Amino acid sequence: MAYMNGHNCSVLCLTHHKNNLYSGGTDGIIRIWNTDTCEKLATLRGRTIGVICLTIHNNKLYSVDGDNTIRVWNTDTNEQIASFMGHTYSVRCITLHRNKLYSVDGDITIRIWNTDTYELIATLEGHTHCVFCLTVHENKLVSGSWDNTIRVWNTDTHETIATLEGHTGSVNCFAILKNKLYSGSTDNTIRVWNIETYEEIDTLRGHTCWVQCLTIHDNKLYSGGEYPDDTIRVWNI
Repeated sequence: MAYMNGHNCSVLCLTHHKNNLYSGGTDGIIRIWNTDTCEKLATLRGRTIGVICLTIHNNKLYSVDGDNTIRVWNTDTNEQIASFMGHTYSVRCITLHRNKLYSVDGDITIRIWNTDTYELIATLEGHTHCVFCLTVHENKLVSGSWDNTIRVWNTDTHETIATLEGHTGSVNCFAILKNKLYSGSTDNTIRVWNIETYEEIDTLRGHTCWVQCLTIHDNKLYSGGEYPDDTIRVWNI
């Protein structure tokens, strides 16, 4: 076992690129580590009160900060290239597809940004409560909301393709495998949808509190439960 020491606060997010690990914390600092030696390579600082989320796309590091800003960094030079500004609340989630970045904050909209020009392309409206999670599958953007619905959008036309209803609580998280969409909710269930026909296939029950996160590996679905459930459940899919 090895340790990477350097953060003097809570570590909130991780991502990796080649043999580098990127970590963000409540101190507003991004640290870069060598995954072979566990040594710290560099420190990235922006005007921020906390790094909430990190993701890498096309050799660019995107950091979601507590000051409502999304920053873009060059992974070769570690310099800040640009920033996306326009959110009025703390950004909750981002996802990237081709040359577009999709982001949501505490309101009911989804913002779309061009990752080449860093300009705002469009704002999607349709949800009636806060949008909490996003994912992309082929040419479809999928959004989950506190209005208990899942919306599917065309990534080219930005139009709503379908609205999936069935959850009786907020939609917190997604995972996708082939033509199946898995959604976790505060109704303690995971629902399985056909992403082509938009029909509900199954409902997975077992958690005793909110389903907060999902991931898939080797044809198994892993789900994490909110306190006091506190379990990770494994499902054969």
